Amino acid sequence: MRIVMLLAVLAIIGMTLVQWLGHKPPAAVVTSETANTVTPPPVPTRPEDLKKFEKDINRFMQDSARQHLEKAP
Repeated sequence: MRIVMLLAVLAIIGMTLVQWLGHKPPAAVVTSETANTVTPPPVPTRPEDLKKFEKDINRFMQDSARQHLEKAP
């Protein structure tokens, strides 16, 4: 009787594992907020590139804001 109960429990655990491991993760949802086509400027590594980075990051923020406003209803 103990062997039958052990086999039943193992069968239930096995079926649960097969179902649990057989599921694929859900596909990633791409929303309008994450679908950004403008790439951010690279971070400068030298101090003399800081002024150019400041202009680039300002342009990036303005372009992103403009895109966000165009996509808004």
